[in-house]
Formats: sequence, C-alpha cells, structure tokens
Amino acid sequence: MSGAAKGRRAAAPARKPKKAAGLSPVARRWIFIAGFTLALLVGLPLAHAMVGDIGAILLGTFAFGFVVGRMTIRR
Repeated sequence: MSGAAKGRRAAAPARKPKKAAGLSPVARRWIFIAGFTLALLVGLPLAHAMVGDIGAILLGTFAFGFVVGRMTIRR
C-alpha cells in the first residue's frame, strides 16, 4: 500500500493540565533555602578539608552567587 492510502490515526484526546504541586511558591522557596543551607553547612567544611582555604572560599562564593541569582530571577 502506498502511504497516501493508509488511514490516519485518531487524534489523541486532549490532555488535562497538570495540577500544581501541593506546595506553594513560598514553601518551595523556603525548602530550597533550607536545603541549600544544609548543603553549605556540610559542603564548606568538606571543601575546606579537601582543597584548603582558597578553594573553600571560591566554592562558597560560586554557591552564594548561584543562590542570589536564583532568588532574584525575574519570572
């Protein structure tokens, strides 16, 4: 059979929009802040032990810049 003779599939039913996650934007922001703070409290001493003072300062600066960038993004 040629391609023109084949029937087309029926269109898929329209999908319902997904419901938002159960958390509000404020709750998600504070969970992000808490998780990042916990990661820094564990990560910076670990980085200091592994790469020394300068490495820990640089990693902390990059991490802080990431957080500030995420918190000030325009939506």
